[in-house]
Amino acid sequence: MVETVKSTPRSETGRSARRREQRRQLIIAAAQDQIGEAGLAATTLASVGERVGLSKGALYYYVDSRDSLFALVLDDLLGTIRTDAAERAGDDPAPLDELVAFARAHVHAAIEQPAGPLIISNVDELAAHPPSAAVLHDHEVAAREIIARAVDAGVLRDVHPVVASTVFFGALNTLCRTYDEGGELSLDDMIDAALDLLLAGWRT
Repeated sequence: MVETVKSTPRSETGRSARRREQRRQLIIAAAQDQIGEAGLAATTLASVGERVGLSKGALYYYVDSRDSLFALVLDDLLGTIRTDAAERAGDDPAPLDELVAFARAHVHAAIEQPAGPLIISNVDELAAHPPSAAVLHDHEVAAREIIARAVDAGVLRDVHPVVASTVFFGALNTLCRTYDEGGELSLDDMIDAALDLLLAGWRT
């Protein structure tokens, strides 16, 4: 996980450290709302600081730059995905069930979180900035590890991990971009159809 906020001074008490973490979470939530309402281009340190009652200068105590702010939001979103995926998969899941749970969690969070749709739509732009690129890399590595376990278990063909994760996330992110809440298919129906197509030529 990439470090995207300034480290807590050793002199801080436990209470002040907790207060600082609470404020950091408020900043992440405010940034998510700002991105969801106004888009990435209109999300600045000043606009987020205004939402939480901090000046741009005061916000620098919690986050180093606009790029780091985006990385924080991205890290929070992707961390939510991995936590949800683990809960969906349950205890000691088969690798393929684990991969399916990861896919479902990824799509649901990307659609349902306040900043999710815009983050997915602008993932290439975010990847051009080192803080966000590092967060995205960690998320891809998590998926590749699941894929590797499925390959080792003999349920998926051994495809180069970069190719496998690129196709995997490409399919999921395209689904996120094209999903229509008022459309004929529910989100879960679309996920099922996408996974059927994706895994049909991948299973052994």
